[in-house]
Amino acid sequence: MKRNELDRATEAQYGQLVERIVARLKSQPGDVWSQFSAGIQGHDSVLFEEADRVVKEACLEAVRACSNPELGVLWRGSDALWTSTGDDPGIRAAWEEGVHRELYERVRYAAGEAALGGDEEKRKKDEFQANFRFEADDLVFLQKVARRLASLTAKPGLAPEKAAAIRRAVAALKKLPELTPGINVRIEVGHRMGGEEFSESYRYTVELDRQRIAIGASGSQHDPAVGTTSFTLESLKWYADGQTAHEGNRDIWLERLAYALTRDHTVNATSGESHENRALPT
Repeated sequence: MKRNELDRATEAQYGQLVERIVARLKSQPGDVWSQFSAGIQGHDSVLFEEADRVVKEACLEAVRACSNPELGVLWRGSDALWTSTGDDPGIRAAWEEGVHRELYERVRYAAGEAALGGDEEKRKKDEFQANFRFEADDLVFLQKVARRLASLTAKPGLAPEKAAAIRRAVAALKKLPELTPGINVRIEVGHRMGGEEFSESYRYTVELDRQRIAIGASGSQHDPAVGTTSFTLESLKWYADGQTAHEGNRDIWLERLAYALTRDHTVNATSGESHENRALPT
């Protein structure tokens, strides 16, 4: 199986597992899913701890029901693959641990976007008409972006509001092609190399709002003798009217970001109301 086909199969398998777990939780007595979703969204939930325990157990049962080949594929689609010790362990216990964490986080993301009680009608009214067009490979790439961004929330000293914005972006990316109403998040990772004689700076950006999803990389070089030169490396955009504008190699973008995250880097993340009037490409 080719790598892109394997990636698509992995995402499909995670999606099916999340759907089954959510359906199971909704059918259980005690309003487990509503209590869990309310707690994840920051509402008062007196039974959240018990609901959280039930969710973790449901995820673990789903993981343990997987065959070794299924588990190995799922592990390669987990955040464990991107950790410093993320080499394929080839041991079922290690696979189960990594896949359980990933599956639990995906269920958390689903709970974070779930409608609560009377919010369902409001959520429907808030839905916007959009015709984003994604190819299968686009969705696989955006899932990989989500996994890379998820690791940023563990950065020491990261402000809580920045971590929250990153988590919102990760949840929105992992939901695609389903859209997230009201999303407006911008994340930037900065990386600088060199010294006073010569320096290079790079920026990796992820932007999501009602009108577009934009993934980009740009940089600049500074030489005291000739000044500063700016350049664009990759620019990948999907618009709400179905248009797309892709420049550069998406796999290289992922590699550039992965390299930056192993070096000294800065992270900025903001989240706010959607822009209503962002211009679409002509």
